Amino acid sequence: MAKLNSLWRWLPLVAVLVVFTLYLVAIQPHLNSYTSDEIWYVSAARNFINEVGLGRYIAGYGVTVAPSPPCNVTGASPTIYYKDYLMAWYSNVTYTQLRNLLDNPSCIVRFGYYYPDKQSIVTYLNIEHPWFGKYFMVLSMLLLGDKPVSWRVPSMVLSVLMLILVYYIALRLSNGNVAYASLAAVTLLMDATFRDVGIIALLDIYVGFFTLLTVYLYFTGRYTSSAIASGLAVASKYPGAFTVFSGAYLETYRRNGIWGLAYLAIAFIVFIIPQLPIVYLVGGIHNYISDVFFYLKWFTEPRPPGPVASNPLDWLIGIDSFVNNVTPPLYAMGLPGAYLVALAYSVMLIEPHVKGRLFNEVNINELSIPVTLLTIWLGFWLIYFLGDTTLYSYYTMQFAALVPLTLVLAMSRAKPKAKIWIILGAIAGVAYGISIQWRILHSLIISIA
Repeated sequence: MAKLNSLWRWLPLVAVLVVFTLYLVAIQPHLNSYTSDEIWYVSAARNFINEVGLGRYIAGYGVTVAPSPPCNVTGASPTIYYKDYLMAWYSNVTYTQLRNLLDNPSCIVRFGYYYPDKQSIVTYLNIEHPWFGKYFMVLSMLLLGDKPVSWRVPSMVLSVLMLILVYYIALRLSNGNVAYASLAAVTLLMDATFRDVGIIALLDIYVGFFTLLTVYLYFTGRYTSSAIASGLAVASKYPGAFTVFSGAYLETYRRNGIWGLAYLAIAFIVFIIPQLPIVYLVGGIHNYISDVFFYLKWFTEPRPPGPVASNPLDWLIGIDSFVNNVTPPLYAMGLPGAYLVALAYSVMLIEPHVKGRLFNEVNINELSIPVTLLTIWLGFWLIYFLGDTTLYSYYTMQFAALVPLTLVLAMSRAKPKAKIWIILGAIAGVAYGISIQWRILHSLIISIA
C-alpha cells in the first residue's frame, strides 16, 4: 500500500511531462531553421567544430566557402549564395572537389548546415558569452547531426530535468504535499519563457538549469557541489554570476566570510576551465582577456534599435516581451503576476520582522530559494542602472524555476492565520499569468495543431 501511495504522488509529474513532450514533438517541425539568437550560438558552435578539426563529422550537411568568389567549388553550383557577404553554401559536394580550397589558406571552408546571412559569420566564435553552454550544442551536432532539432536536444533535455527537479524540490519543501508540488510543476510549464527558451538553442536554458541545480544542491546541504554548479551557471552566461554571489552570501551568513570567499573561488575556477579551448583559439590569454573586458563594457551599454527591450519591472507584469518566433508564436512573456507574488514573498521570507509574523521557521538552506531569486532580479536592475537599458524578457529563464519553488516555500511555511492569504496570493498570481497569455496559447495551439 505504501509503495502504491508513493507511485501515485508522481502521477501529476508524469502528466506534466507527457504534455510538455507532446508540445516538443508537435512544435519542432515548425521550427525548421534558425530561430531567434540561434543564428549566433549555433554558428559559433559549428565554427568551433571546424576549427578543432572535427568538421568531417558534419560534412554530410553541406559546406560553406568564403570568400566566394574567388573560392568556388570546382564543378558545382551553390545552393545558397550570399552576395552581400561573399559566401556560398553547397548542399552536396565531394572531398575531391574541395581539395584545392582546403589547401588554400586564403579560403575558409566550413562543413555543416547553411549559415545565416550575417557578416563574418564563418569566423564568429561568440566570445561575448562564456562557452560552457555551447559545448552542449557542439556535442549534440557531432552525435546527432548538424540540423535544427539536433541543436535543441540539449535544451529540451534540460527543460525536462528542470520540471522533474522543481516537482521533487517542491515535494521536499512541503513534506510530500502533492497539491503544492503539482502547482509548482504546472506553474513552470505555463511560464511562457520556459516553454519558449526551453525548446530552442539559446544559452539562457543552461544558466537557468545550473541556477536551479545550484539551489537544489545548497538546499540539500551539498555546499561544495552547489559552488561547482554556480560556476557552471556563470560559465554558461555571465548573469550566472548573480547565482554565484547569492551562494557566497548564503555561505557568509551561514558560516563566515572565509567560506563565502571559498565559494567564490570554487565557482571562479569552474568558470575558467571551459574557457581554456577558446583562449587557445583566440590566440592566447591576452587576446581573451581583452575580448572579455570589451564585452563586459558592452553589457553596460544600450544595444542598437532592434528587438523589443524591457526592464525587470516589465517582466513582472508581462509587457514588452521578446519575440523569439512569430509563427508559431513564441513570446518570452514569462508568468507575470506569479513573478510579482514570488518576489514579494521572497522579501517577506527574508525580512526578519515580517518573516516572524507570517511564517514558521525557515532554515538557511531553504532560504537559498528566495535569496537567489531576489539576487538575480536585483542583479538585472544593477545592469539596467549601469547603462544597459535594452534588457530582454527571455532573461527571466534564469529564475523561472525559482518562482514556483518560492511560492511553495511560502505556502508550506505560512502560519495558520496567514496561510489562506498566502495560498490565495500564489494562486491569483499564477492565474493572472496564464490569463494574460491565453491568446498567445490559443494561437500557439492553432499553429502547431
